[in-house]
Amino acid sequence: MAYGEGPLLIIAGAGTGKTTVLTRRIAHLIATKIAKPEEILALTFTEKAAAEMTERVDQLIPYGYAETHVSTFHAFGDRVLRESALETGLNPEFRVLSQPEQIIFLRERLFELPLTRFRPLGDPTKHLRALATLVSRAKDEDVSPETYLAWAEGQLEAATTEEGRDEAERHLELAAFYAAHQRLLGEAGLVDFGNQIHRTLHLLRERPAVLARLRDRYRWILVDEFQDTNHAQLEMLKLLAGKSTSLTVVGDD
Repeated sequence: MAYGEGPLLIIAGAGTGKTTVLTRRIAHLIATKIAKPEEILALTFTEKAAAEMTERVDQLIPYGYAETHVSTFHAFGDRVLRESALETGLNPEFRVLSQPEQIIFLRERLFELPLTRFRPLGDPTKHLRALATLVSRAKDEDVSPETYLAWAEGQLEAATTEEGRDEAERHLELAAFYAAHQRLLGEAGLVDFGNQIHRTLHLLRERPAVLARLRDRYRWILVDEFQDTNHAQLEMLKLLAGKSTSLTVVGDD
């Protein structure tokens, strides 16, 4: 709790008070005026957990807590995208699709999707849900449509058997679907759940000025349930923290 600047990793089991340590650290940083409330960014994984953390900080510091940004990773990504919408080509008022809405969106554009072997013949909803899940997984793993396509083309070029070529062509079609999925969402001014992290990560990599502003704004970053971060979230944290930001994470090994 009273640890100074620099990276801090706290490992403990379930129910041992990891979140309490984070909230007390936030309170300590503010109460001792080491950090201004607005310089603190606390991230977790569910809206419920974020609300509970905000409430705990409120109880410890009954003034100024509202300026401390406590949210889920996805809500933080959403905020960054809206603040920098012009940098990404998005409308600042973009809407985030729920999973059911995403399936409906794809069904309405079924014949605009580059699908041959994966074109649904029976139950389009179930079929498109599986394809959307693959796209979501790719975003979680920080794999862009371009990266996926390049990998698939390499697999096709290296294939020496009919089975190998067939498998590579399978991935080529999936990569093309992924690219079309992103293009159609962008044209409609929409974002899906995975894009809140995926697009934010891309923005931070491609726009150094945006990254610099966020690093300057959030000098203290704290993460709850660190073991649950996926690859894209971890990469986003690395960029935000840089070499000078004080990053504190708690997790269960």
